[in-house]
Amino acid sequence: MKHKPLRLFFFLVACLLATTLNAQELDSLKAEVQSLKEQLKKVEELEYRLESIENDSSYSKYLNAKNSSKDTTFSKELEVPKTDVREQQATLTGQELINDDFPGSWPLFGTDFRMKLGGKIKADFLYDIDGTDDPYQFLMATIPVEGTPQYGYDGYINYFARESRFSLDIRRVTPNTVPLRAYLEADFWTNDVQLRLRQAYITAGNFTIGQTWTTLSLLETITIFIDFAAGDALYGGRSTQIRYSDNIDDNWKYAVAVEMLNFMGIENPDTLFGKPSLQLPLLAGKIGYYWSSGLVILGAEVAQLHWDGAGIGPDASGLQASVVFGGRKYFGKDDFATWNISYGVGSGENVMAFAGSQANAVLTREGTLETMPAYAFVLGFMHRWNDLFSSNIGYAYGWLVETPESRAPLALKEGGIGHLNLFFNPIQVLSTGIEYMYGSVRTTDGSLGRASRIQFMVMFEW
Repeated sequence: MKHKPLRLFFFLVACLLATTLNAQELDSLKAEVQSLKEQLKKVEELEYRLESIENDSSYSKYLNAKNSSKDTTFSKELEVPKTDVREQQATLTGQELINDDFPGSWPLFGTDFRMKLGGKIKADFLYDIDGTDDPYQFLMATIPVEGTPQYGYDGYINYFARESRFSLDIRRVTPNTVPLRAYLEADFWTNDVQLRLRQAYITAGNFTIGQTWTTLSLLETITIFIDFAAGDALYGGRSTQIRYSDNIDDNWKYAVAVEMLNFMGIENPDTLFGKPSLQLPLLAGKIGYYWSSGLVILGAEVAQLHWDGAGIGPDASGLQASVVFGGRKYFGKDDFATWNISYGVGSGENVMAFAGSQANAVLTREGTLETMPAYAFVLGFMHRWNDLFSSNIGYAYGWLVETPESRAPLALKEGGIGHLNLFFNPIQVLSTGIEYMYGSVRTTDGSLGRASRIQFMVMFEW
């Protein structure tokens, strides 16, 4: 019996330990239950938010339009990778608006519309080797020529961020309604870094009304350059217009437009009384063929040039007419070539290189308008080295033919600019790159000028 108290002691200790372990297991089980309750509550909140979004009219109708659309028109064009040439959003109309994914947008609750805020911040750092007149973009017209004071200037550096921009994109894409879009874009590309309107237009079905790239601005036909001038010999620009675009079938698309002629480009060497006057709009049209590995586009436009002498000076008119042919051809997934060729009479100002140089016509001493023929082409090639690096090479050339003897001796007559760059894209929204540019020009009197520049940039684009 002497060991009975000891056995009783061990029995009590064992019971106490068992009770303690059961209590710990119970506490652990309670904690797990509480955690499951919290997770279930979060799931219910997410389900409620998802249900509220799906019940929103704009989102549900947007998805219905995507899922119910049977139209495959222009599907082959959508298979072609898009290359941004200074533009973040393409000008879409009709079925293209319905087919577009519109990534990054969100519903305007209680309405049939969705909205997206886009833009980019771009910082540029350049070294101009030969003292080109424009410290921001490499233009033919700003290359100094022999015999001018600017020809002897030293090189310089310049840092700026004025190409940064933002955009607002609002769309309605619902079944059994006309697709609607309102697009507004602005940047800071002015000498005093003030806000500047780039694009502002409304799309209703197949109509585009407002300010955007002209019908013959074939942006798909040039590669990507760091220099803001991009394809210096590209034909086109931005203008206020009314345009109708439509698809003929799976491969063919056309557009016709009535546009504002922004540059009359009439030189008045004898300082006759009067001023350029716009009396008729510009008429433009184009047709394009798209397939899985490329595209070709042909366009033409006509307009009137007019000088108003107000009863004192001469009244004179001339015809402006142009033809543009461009395209892009892919070679696998890593390479493509581009070309853009234009010819026009009285339309030199519509070539970006000659904008502002009075390159359309000359008002003669007899009071007539003598128009000048103009040629231009832009050739380019893009190669993707790997997932991170890519390069573009391009050459642009433009020249005026049969310039009148009365034209200013130092006015730009012909010139060419080449670009070669290397881009690095570590992530989708961030890129950086470096570009080398070289250009040569000749003026009416035969003076020659050459210049080169190196430019580096960092860009965040969303």
